Amino acid sequence: MSSIGGGGKAFQVVSTEITAFDRLLGGGFPEGSVIALMGEPGSGFDLFAQQVMFFKARRAGEKVVYFSVDRPCGDVRVEMATYGWNLEELEKKGVWSFVDMCTYRRDVRRGMTPRRALAELLTSRLPKAIEEGSHIVVDTFSYFLLFYELKDIIEIFELTLLSAHEHGGVHFLLVVPGLHDSKTLTTVAHFADGVLEFNLHPESEEAAGVIKVRKLRKVHHALRLIPYRITDEGIVVETTMRVA
Repeated sequence: MSSIGGGGKAFQVVSTEITAFDRLLGGGFPEGSVIALMGEPGSGFDLFAQQVMFFKARRAGEKVVYFSVDRPCGDVRVEMATYGWNLEELEKKGVWSFVDMCTYRRDVRRGMTPRRALAELLTSRLPKAIEEGSHIVVDTFSYFLLFYELKDIIEIFELTLLSAHEHGGVHFLLVVPGLHDSKTLTTVAHFADGVLEFNLHPESEEAAGVIKVRKLRKVHHALRLIPYRITDEGIVVETTMRVA
């Protein structure tokens, strides 16, 4: 963690462990940020979250709690292992843990568990994990946006933001924009401390695109378009362009 100044004030930043990306942001994400990562399937938005958190756990020994909502935890482990990110040792050390919400979803579909139970699990476990010093990933938050009322979503946001601003860390809520209407996406953008959009170039022969930094609390620069590629080693950030 490091400090950067702005307008005479310094604030702490949390490294993403992606050197080029940190440099473009002035060191990383502001400490205590809840960041919405938005992207369509295959754009690498989920890969970015996994990569950042894996290296925070491995290099710095920082705790990560991964709420696996859309897929079984085992599938996430296998996917990460294809990039060389083996979670076995991190889980043994207690610096990486999963909350298996996918099983709860299956029980909801079978009528064995009320749907409300998933929101209750998230609102109880997520703030507590932040208070205990963990970084958080919710993969994906789109499930809650689709199946819960807006007032429930705002409650989850408020609890998460309060914990994050008090206890620090960087926390990712993964969102698939194509699943939601404009009002829902505006609500997410309003409450989140930061919003990053991952967009692949459809005409590109390789998996390449731009990350659009739509919003980032405390960092009042012009919006950035940050080129990236998806490689067999994960997300690689190369250069940047600034737009007015």
